[in-house]
Amino acid sequence: MRRLTALLTALLFLLGAAAVLAEVPEEDYPGKVFIDEMFADQAKRAEEYAPKVITLKNGVQVQRTPNENFSSVYHNPGVSVSYNTYFLDADNRGCAACHPSMNDLLNNMLYDHVNMANPYGMETSLSQCIDCHSYSPGYVTETYGFGTLIHGIHTNSKAFTGDCMTCHTATGNGEGMKLWDLEKYNLLRGILPVADVKGEFTYTQEKTVTQEETFSFNWMYYSEDYKRYGNEMVDAPLDPEVAANWPISVSGCVDTPYQTTLGELIKEIPSVTTTMTMHCTINPNGGPLLSNCNITGIPLNEVLKKAGVQDRATILYPTAIDGFTIPTAMSLLEDHNAYLVYEIDGKPLRHILGYPVQIWIGGAAASSYVKQVTELKLDDTPVEDVWFYRGWAKEGGGFYNKPSVGIANIMEGQIVETGKPFTFEGFADAYELHVQTIEFSMDQGATWTSFDVSDADNERWIYWYFTVTPENPGSYVLQVRATAEGGLLSDEPTITMITAK
Repeated sequence: MRRLTALLTALLFLLGAAAVLAEVPEEDYPGKVFIDEMFADQAKRAEEYAPKVITLKNGVQVQRTPNENFSSVYHNPGVSVSYNTYFLDADNRGCAACHPSMNDLLNNMLYDHVNMANPYGMETSLSQCIDCHSYSPGYVTETYGFGTLIHGIHTNSKAFTGDCMTCHTATGNGEGMKLWDLEKYNLLRGILPVADVKGEFTYTQEKTVTQEETFSFNWMYYSEDYKRYGNEMVDAPLDPEVAANWPISVSGCVDTPYQTTLGELIKEIPSVTTTMTMHCTINPNGGPLLSNCNITGIPLNEVLKKAGVQDRATILYPTAIDGFTIPTAMSLLEDHNAYLVYEIDGKPLRHILGYPVQIWIGGAAASSYVKQVTELKLDDTPVEDVWFYRGWAKEGGGFYNKPSVGIANIMEGQIVETGKPFTFEGFADAYELHVQTIEFSMDQGATWTSFDVSDADNERWIYWYFTVTPENPGSYVLQVRATAEGGLLSDEPTITMITAK
């Protein structure tokens, strides 16, 4: 009988028979004992399969599977078929079921992975992994290899005891298997929609990270990459004589090429202390590979002016001591500031950041922020013949990460208090383009609430705050996206969920 009632209940809900359970008569009738037993069975299963509440190492509690909240729908306290946990087995599906911290996983693999640890409280998401393992013209040569890679890893792992449905969900429309983490919010019950979400929005561009927290790409290609990394790991002392005598030259399409030293430039040209963002070209959408820092440096335009830049100059090649260089269009330098940076937070650069000097170029991607720059070459190559790194381009046009919006200092499913304001926070950036709006949705993208940020300085990130009040207990999904100049829209929204109790 218990098995029969469970199957009957599941069938009623799976067929969408809300009307059948919407009003349960309270008076006695011949079949009431059957109905009572059915609801008692549901209540027992709901208790046994209650969504997991997990306490993370930092003390934050998360519940990644929503409560179903059917009592408000069917007018029956305790009505729940445990659809999410018993029938969908949601607690045991997706990356987080096995990996509480994706950042820890990536940083402890045998595979030499980009360091995703960050000071923003941001965990790597599956959508970001897919971005990173996709093809990008002019930069990433891997051809959509995520599926092959991840299947190989799990097939060869003795620790993985799941099956296909641990990571996937099957569709009924002929579209085959999809990834659970990308589809779950369309499948799980109990997510409370909020149309045209209202909230208090503010932003700042003054929020910065320390030099010790500043992003630095940890993969090594050139000889100086290994030296910088090794010196950082053994905490090698910084030699002031190296900085004072560091050679810097200006050459190419200039009237008067010259050679000097960093020390002489600092004496000759007044330095500037300002705030600027460095944003990795291949930062996945919403990812943490960027930093907004207090920098001190020599204005590049003054350094170039000394040499007399010729009108035919179209490209700047900042070149490192080992020959590494990434081009920057002179037209970008006309609209943006650039500096030969020798201090962050008033302290000399760490080895890993390119001691004694690194070029910072507003609006460019971090790959253009050449470390240990020693030569500034100007060239007259036609701009259309040069590939510039200003965001992560997609094969079919557009960008994976321009504009990019990240959500910070929150864990998916984080438990918050019902009826009390809760503040989401994060960043927005679009490299050389101005971000025009930041937009929020809490009804799966059916409606969007837009906030104008077009007056922001695009050489610094926009660090935003959005405060909402969850009025009822349950789970709420927040989606965030941005628009940039020319109508460019985030390739996909960044998504998180809170659980109000």
